[in-house]
Amino acid sequence: MSFDRPHKKQRTGPKQARDAEALFNYGVWYLHKFGDTSEHNLRLKMSRKTEHSEWVDSAIDRLLKADYLNERRFADLVLYKGLGSKAWGRARIEMEMKRKGVKEEVIKEALTALSDDDPAARAEHALNKKFRSSEIKEQKERARATRFLASRGFDFQSISSAIEAHNASI
Repeated sequence: MSFDRPHKKQRTGPKQARDAEALFNYGVWYLHKFGDTSEHNLRLKMSRKTEHSEWVDSAIDRLLKADYLNERRFADLVLYKGLGSKAWGRARIEMEMKRKGVKEEVIKEALTALSDDDPAARAEHALNKKFRSSEIKEQKERARATRFLASRGFDFQSISSAIEAHNASI
């Protein structure tokens, strides 16, 4: 016995933009729904909607002129996310920005804000959060803490001073 079920709708990919205005509206919708992003990422998303690269270029230009798309604002967002709850070091923040498609000059501009920052204090904060009340004395624990902070993008000098400060505070 067979049941007559309606066929599942086949996915055919994203709905194609019919003109440059529709592509611009898609860009505004995307930025409103998902928040700030890099120009590179938005360009990739828009290129899936059309094969007309001139439409993508004009939509990106309009979004930049209207300040809907602002790469510096996005870089600052990644920077403060990395400084805040993520407790990343300079190298990790820079890597994240490159991974998300932020331009090199914008990355350098955004990282100038880190010149006033104390990476050892941020590394110590990350260690205190991870290791709480345990002292880091043995070589195995020290290596584990070093790997943890290195994966967060801290340099060796900041790591060693953070471990010493963590041990002194306990």
